[in-house]
Amino acid sequence: MNFSLKEIIDLDFFLSLDEGMEDRKETAARDREIFREIEGAGPGSGIDNKIDIKDDRSLLLAWLKRRRQMADRGDGRLPGSLYHSLYRWTLRIMAVLGLAAGFITAYSFLAYHGSRPVNVTLFIAFFILFQALLALAAGIVMARRIRPGGSNGSRYSFFHTLIFEAFLGRLRSVIEKAGDLPGSAVFKDAGASGLVSRFRSGTYKGLLFWPVFTASSLAALGFSLGCLGGTLFRVMVTDLAFGWQSTLFTSGEQIHKMVSALALPWSWILPDGAALPTLAQVHGSRIILKQGMSGLATEHLAAWWPFLCMGILVYGGIPRLALLGGAVGAGKKALNAFDMNRPRYRRLLMRMRSPRMNMEIRETGGTRAHTRPPLPDPALARGAAIETAPVLPPTDPGGGGPQEVTEPRTAEPQAAEPEIRQKTPALVLASARSYPDGAMDDIAGALDRQLGVDIAGIARIGFEFEGDEPALKAAAPPENGVVILLQEVWQPPIRGLLYYLTQLRKAVFPDHDIWIFLTRTPGEGAMAVAAGDMDFQVWQTAVAQLKDPGIIVERWMP
Repeated sequence: MNFSLKEIIDLDFFLSLDEGMEDRKETAARDREIFREIEGAGPGSGIDNKIDIKDDRSLLLAWLKRRRQMADRGDGRLPGSLYHSLYRWTLRIMAVLGLAAGFITAYSFLAYHGSRPVNVTLFIAFFILFQALLALAAGIVMARRIRPGGSNGSRYSFFHTLIFEAFLGRLRSVIEKAGDLPGSAVFKDAGASGLVSRFRSGTYKGLLFWPVFTASSLAALGFSLGCLGGTLFRVMVTDLAFGWQSTLFTSGEQIHKMVSALALPWSWILPDGAALPTLAQVHGSRIILKQGMSGLATEHLAAWWPFLCMGILVYGGIPRLALLGGAVGAGKKALNAFDMNRPRYRRLLMRMRSPRMNMEIRETGGTRAHTRPPLPDPALARGAAIETAPVLPPTDPGGGGPQEVTEPRTAEPQAAEPEIRQKTPALVLASARSYPDGAMDDIAGALDRQLGVDIAGIARIGFEFEGDEPALKAAAPPENGVVILLQEVWQPPIRGLLYYLTQLRKAVFPDHDIWIFLTRTPGEGAMAVAAGDMDFQVWQTAVAQLKDPGIIVERWMP
């Protein structure tokens, strides 16, 4: 089961809200309850009863649907829906602008006042060859993005950057206006600032590349179709005259050969004379400056327009249409390949799948017995919890009425829920001075509880890349695993440390994510780091500036 970008944005929004909540127990209880609803979903529950709870994507998507139902503001005002609506309007505007620009450009270029024919050479150069070169450049960019091992799509051309920044600025404004309600500060922070910053930093920038590429391809397609429409409109309402002149090419045969080469894609479809001008028509439409156009035949001057229209369609419209279809397909492929194994999603999956043990007192009702001291309860020998409850004995023979006695009652624990967990192996990088062997057991428990990872190996480092590189390359992380770097939160992320991180990512672990797990100093009390800790926020800001989505900052949560 695959996510759309709209659903990924909403998932990011709800996770951001959860990260801002102080009561972690309440969040865990809510997510566990959602999991139980998904597990036992049936008709009418609003949840697909065919969800595979062992599949991470299916489970996350079902959780998102349930959270949307629980949202007070409704699905239409969530950031994902706002993005989807804004993007659809952006596509419409880009298409209209492209059509209008192409129509006006061609209509203006073909202005003919009867004294001088339209220069075919300039028309072919701009409306056919130049458009073909632009389409070729866009095709090369697409090929580089989609080839195995190609660019991750986090860099944009100048034109794409303009669209990207304009779109993000408008998206932030729309989200903030939608959240402009009493008590909506968390909505603004999580929905606008946090989301836009993650788009710009690279976390989701690769996903947004293809929507931006699609929008630009649609605008270019609109331009080509607008040029075609403008040309045809001019031909229908104006008696156009086309001619050619050149200092370099003085022979009509040379021009005819060039035109014939350009017309190869469609010359086998259209009949002779309609696909391209004949040799006689090419000779008859040559403009010689000193002779003027009085001696040129009208049928020769009007013979160029079918060739020009087919050139715009074949070299401008069809390639852009192919690029548009390829961008849509590549965007879907990028969404399907999006890594749902990130720490934020893994914590959510852990909260849902981790079993919870509850102690429940089961009432068995009172019994009637004669007044006497209670017999020893065998449950005491088993260490079970004992409580007392009123028991109504029979009426006292002396007329004293019922007398209250006590009867032991045991607290029976609920059966533990089956645990469904798939742990990710991890290579842990830690300084022996900061994290001795005695502290690793507690750290292993925290990593297991929060991120669902199992320590497959520990590499001791000194944060000097030249000295650590041989040992790091020897301690390769397991396949499909992650790399976790333990770091004390109070140590500032200075330039040397950030350089060390980038070298780890580029030279040693290019195919693995690096999770920076921040803790307090071992042996000095609790090692958990608060969400509002200033040092933690400094780390987040510094790592975000690296613009590498494979380097992630995590903290030891209480």
